[in-house]
Amino acid sequence: LSDRGVPMARRDWMSSRPAPITPLSARLIGYGGLVPFAGTGIVSWFLWPSETADAVLQVQLVYAALILSFLGGIRWGVAMTHAGDFKRRVPDGLGTKLALAALPALGGWLALFTMREAAFLVLMLFFAAQAISDIRMVNNDEAADWYRPLRLQLTFFVELALAASLVLTLSQ
Repeated sequence: LSDRGVPMARRDWMSSRPAPITPLSARLIGYGGLVPFAGTGIVSWFLWPSETADAVLQVQLVYAALILSFLGGIRWGVAMTHAGDFKRRVPDGLGTKLALAALPALGGWLALFTMREAAFLVLMLFFAAQAISDIRMVNNDEAADWYRPLRLQLTFFVELALAASLVLTLSQ
């Protein structure tokens, strides 16, 4: 605790900067979004090997692609918000930011057309890249401080679920 009784971030234990407090609604919705990752992973492990397990793994891949698209949408919204209102001149770098925001959706969609093992790897790479991008967004003061720990926690569990499913798939 700081001298004012405010909890401090682990990395800032020597500073007086208070730890970011993630809104309960963001935590509930974020962690709730992990349920399909965990659920499909657990079901597929219990049913392996079977056609049902194969179908459940495909559901996990599709859900991962949808979540990547959602994360790209967050980036698109941030880019638009920070572009401000302009009448004649588009802010420098806006096109690049918008293009980068569209990449997660494109990558997730393309992953669905590859072999399952490759799809898991592609999605894992895209989730990691998106987390790095989101941390940079927080570091550049384009997003709230509480977004960083939430994204890192959620990404860790998504990566774990996808890695477990990849291991299962490779065990065929």
